[in-house]
Amino acid sequence: MPSIRPLRPADIPTVLDIQAANYPAELLEDHGFYANRLALAPEHCWAALDVRERLQGYLIGYPWDDGLPPVLAARLERLPEQASTWFLHDCAVHPDAQGLGVAGRLYRHAQGQARRARLSRARLVSLPGAIGYWQRHQYRPVPADAVLQAKLAGYGAGACLMQRNLDTPDSDHA
Repeated sequence: MPSIRPLRPADIPTVLDIQAANYPAELLEDHGFYANRLALAPEHCWAALDVRERLQGYLIGYPWDDGLPPVLAARLERLPEQASTWFLHDCAVHPDAQGLGVAGRLYRHAQGQARRARLSRARLVSLPGAIGYWQRHQYRPVPADAVLQAKLAGYGAGACLMQRNLDTPDSDHA
C-alpha cells in the first residue's frame, strides 16, 4: 500500500518521467507548469510513495471556479478568490505501479483534502480512455457548448469535461 505525502519541488523531475510514460508528447507539461501549480496550491498536490520512498504516482489539483477549465500547460498568476470547485488537473502512476491501487489511494486522499477545504464540486478533463474510470467515481460529462469544445480541443481529441458533487460519497473506489 503506497504512502501519501505532499508533493515537493524536488519530486518534479520524477513527475515529468511518470507523465511522459503515461501521455502522448503533445499533452506533456513542463517543469515550470508543475512548479506553478505546486506553488499556488501545495495543499492539493500529492505524491504516492512505495516502501522504499520512491515516487509511484502523483496528483495535481487546485481550487477553481465552475467556469471553463484552464488552458492545458498554461501557468496561472493566481487561483480564483471565490473557488467552489476542486479541479483535478492530473493523476498519473508509474507503469511499474499500475494496477496496485496507487491512483485510487491518491484520489481518495486528495478528495478528502478538497472536502476539508469546503470545495463543493469536483471537475476534471478526462482523456477518452479514462472516462469510464471517472464515471465509476460518479463523474458525469458536462454538456459542451462551442466555447467549451474549443477549450477542450487543447487537451486532445475526445477530451471531456466531467464533474461531480463532493458532498456525495463514492459508491465505488475503483
